[in-house]
Amino acid sequence: MKQAIACLLTLCLLAALLCACTTTGALPPEAGQTTASDAPAKTAAPETDLSAPASTVPATEPAEAPATTEPPIEIPEDLHPMLFRVTGAGGEEMYLFGTIHAGDERNAAALSLVAPRLDECDALAVEFDILAFEADRNAAAEMMLPFLLLDGTTVEDHMPPETYQAASSLLDQAGLMPGMMKQFNLAMWAQLVEQAAMMTKSDLSTEYAMDSYLIRYAYDRSIEVRDVESAALQYGMLSSFPDELNLLIIQDTLDSLDTYGEDLDELYEAWCSGDYKAIQALNETEADADEYTAEELALLEDYHRQMLDERNLGMRDRAVEWMQAGDKVFFAVGAGHLVGEAGLVTLLREAGYTVEQLSGSGAD
Repeated sequence: MKQAIACLLTLCLLAALLCACTTTGALPPEAGQTTASDAPAKTAAPETDLSAPASTVPATEPAEAPATTEPPIEIPEDLHPMLFRVTGAGGEEMYLFGTIHAGDERNAAALSLVAPRLDECDALAVEFDILAFEADRNAAAEMMLPFLLLDGTTVEDHMPPETYQAASSLLDQAGLMPGMMKQFNLAMWAQLVEQAAMMTKSDLSTEYAMDSYLIRYAYDRSIEVRDVESAALQYGMLSSFPDELNLLIIQDTLDSLDTYGEDLDELYEAWCSGDYKAIQALNETEADADEYTAEELALLEDYHRQMLDERNLGMRDRAVEWMQAGDKVFFAVGAGHLVGEAGLVTLLREAGYTVEQLSGSGAD
């Protein structure tokens, strides 16, 4: 469970994972899935239906289609996702928003809350543009190469039999277990097992990824979309973790299935309320020394250092770079990157910027 929480709060890769698998022939295309031929352009795109899951919003509409007026989205009273204004002594300014890479229909309401702030900005900055990534099938397929077993083995050869049986059964329940899936290595299986756990144990879905909502909104209004990181960085990081860690993630996920849905619901409610301290507590995921060996604890520590601390420094530098260039950016990255002593709120304050919480609570 610890690792799944980290992914939903820190890696937008999760929302693009199944599409990337499709490029290798491992999975059939999902209904309504964006393809290279129908991906939304970054300018002059049609209006988005904010009430629909982001991945199922039509990418194009006939020019002659009559204009329609969407009913206003009802905003739940307890919906206050974390949003900050960052300002500098020289007049620099940007917005900092904590996203989540799955959710439910409340993410559409969250978009309507923050959209006026995005409208003020020169650009939207996200971890990486997952819609452009999904549309470029050749690039996505190339990213998958490090996750393929090319030595004549299958993933079954790299797992204890009981672990493979439990993991493959979970993937099968989620509809993620066609034959070619066995050709993926443990790094990919660690991500797919987490995805399958969410699909079978929770009502949350990556179809409602907050990143996708924001990117489509920006496309529709010809707002520039910038990458804070890249798909190559996230895929490269995940493919570099050792098999011992990936097996640990798989086993941890399997062992937590009984409470998986409840834990994800707790995480999502914390995100919806914008509770900085609650998200920080869920994101810290300190490993219990009684549950792991010294070697496993070292693997988990290195995992979280690379997943959070090192990436946060790069994100801070990118935010400062844009502000110093005079760009007003809506900087939207996983909420896990905002919280804690090594989070962006703290890092930007330490860099001399004023960070004011506009939505949510607990960051002061």
